[in-house]
Amino acid sequence: MTQLATLFGGNMGWTILALALMVRLALFPLTLHLARRMLSNQKKIKALQPQVDAIRARHAADPKAMFAAISALYKENGARMFDRSSLLGALVQLPVFGLLYRAITTASTGAFLWMRNLASPDVVLTGIVLLLTAIATYYSPSMAADMAMVMMIVQVAVTAFILWKVAAGVGLYWAVSACASIVQNVVLHVEERRLARITPA
Repeated sequence: MTQLATLFGGNMGWTILALALMVRLALFPLTLHLARRMLSNQKKIKALQPQVDAIRARHAADPKAMFAAISALYKENGARMFDRSSLLGALVQLPVFGLLYRAITTASTGAFLWMRNLASPDVVLTGIVLLLTAIATYYSPSMAADMAMVMMIVQVAVTAFILWKVAAGVGLYWAVSACASIVQNVVLHVEERRLARITPA
């Protein structure tokens, strides 16, 4: 960050935005791949739901047999109850975000745009991040409108709780991440629509 800051005359606000953008661009192929896998798995599970309901009705008195039958059904159709690769991918990203959070928190000093001090929380920035988070969550692909609304409320509440008292520098990074999520969801929506047009009914 120190080396990057020299390109922006020592302005940490632009430095944080540039660093966040570079990190998100570097991770974009991974996050998009994981999102595609998760979306594909969700579609398979949704398609198998009638059979799952039948198995549950047939083995209502035997939970062990029910779980075994559902597991076998998922395995036969390439679906997974728990997508371990997506979980592993998320865990791989945690050290990166942890290091960035520590670096940004330490380096967040000075004014930027309307913010007087990047080391202090900023209400306006928090509001912008919450709006971007809501948009990214609401437009998650293959999510029913009612579920999308619930997820949006939960995500916004959690984000507000975290950002309310953290440095504005962290909020800048979060804003870039939310924008990246919106772009990712747009890409997935476009892919879904294209597949829907070429797939016979």
